[in-house]
Amino acid sequence: MLDLIKIIPDQLEYGWKAAGEIVDRISSTLPSLLAVCGMGGSGISGDLVKGLLLHTSPIPIEVVKDYTLPGWVDDKAFAVVISYSGNTEETLSLWNELEEGGVPRLAITSGGKLAEKAESAGVSVVSVPAGNPPRASVGYLLAPLLRLATHWGLYPDAEQDLSATVSLIRSRIFGWEEEAYRLAQSLKGSLPIVHTLDVRFASLGYRLVCQLNENSKMLAHAHVYPEMNHNEIMGFQGGVDPNVALIVLDPGDDFIHPRNRKRAGIVAGILPSSIPCFTIKAEGESMLERFFSLLIRGDLLSVFLADLRGIDSLPVSSIERLKKELG
Repeated sequence: MLDLIKIIPDQLEYGWKAAGEIVDRISSTLPSLLAVCGMGGSGISGDLVKGLLLHTSPIPIEVVKDYTLPGWVDDKAFAVVISYSGNTEETLSLWNELEEGGVPRLAITSGGKLAEKAESAGVSVVSVPAGNPPRASVGYLLAPLLRLATHWGLYPDAEQDLSATVSLIRSRIFGWEEEAYRLAQSLKGSLPIVHTLDVRFASLGYRLVCQLNENSKMLAHAHVYPEMNHNEIMGFQGGVDPNVALIVLDPGDDFIHPRNRKRAGIVAGILPSSIPCFTIKAEGESMLERFFSLLIRGDLLSVFLADLRGIDSLPVSSIERLKKELG
């Protein structure tokens, strides 16, 4: 798994290039909304792009993680259907509904039934290499979404920011490994609670929890400012499990509402002093760089925690059992 994290820059470059001519054939007219349909490690790419463009996109970007489409997805919308394997049953169910509704769409997959359905329907496919766990393919799956956003004028600086992001990861990956390993040693026996200091970065907290679940085989929880100040903060008042540890994802002052920065300082004084607190600070100039500086370090942390706990990070036996018993 560690080697797969290290090739995320290569994945970003591949995904951007692979989407080029395909995205260029899509109408340049803005749809009423963008629906990204995908589950798990495939769907996280939709969460990321939604956060990246949350304050700037003139159209809603929503992520659908279910068998059934929301009522607001109609033929004036555009859907990107993502299943790394191409065989995710919920995503295939959404594809069928999109087809019935005449919704314009694009598929991103390594093959499987989704590729077959897209070919049969004459729908374009961004094909990515097969053989990886979906959660280790985020670069392949996100970059085409960035290219589509650029095509529609939603993210004019995407290519420049992606290039800078790739350079940042490659230049910092070894330092981030050392940092993540030290943090893993401190969190080995913990129940991590992840707080993200800006709602645009909430997907990074969710990503970290998912990676701790799948790679480290441990439970974790995530919340985001300012919403956690209106509910979760009270949970600490009733007594805290001695294994709880707090991980704060800090995007940096230029990417945080100043009131959230003030809130974080106050919360630090309210939470029990017995709770260990660790902060991961984003790096880079652009929001995309900061996203991936947090994502990569979270991924590394999850793999090192697995190693320290004597766990193989690759298998996901409970997920596979569930799929098998579903039939």
